[in-house]
Amino acid sequence: MKLPGIESAEVSLKTAIADIRLEPENTITMPQLRELLKKNGYPTRDAQVSGRGKVINRDGTRVLDLLNGSTIELVNTPAAARLPANELVDVMGTSRALKASETLTIKADGVK
Repeated sequence: MKLPGIESAEVSLKTAIADIRLEPENTITMPQLRELLKKNGYPTRDAQVSGRGKVINRDGTRVLDLLNGSTIELVNTPAAARLPANELVDVMGTSRALKASETLTIKADGVK
């Protein structure tokens, strides 16, 4: 995968898993990654992600600003509610592609 901002990419056809690591300060979005994978013949599913960003309020919805120009809507869960607003946080969770957006469900044990 030749795309600016990708540090490394490993795809296992046996397990149907792609491990994609991004460089700091990349500008890649989850929809861009999903589209690239689809164009290369790989279906996309839920993604286990870890990232760093700030929780902000956008039009009444809490989102994780990934500090690279993209955001992911946070699913309202107790773990997401514990994330402090406007502070740098490391998160782990599951990203799901919906028809109009991408959502992130934070794992209860993934908040740092």
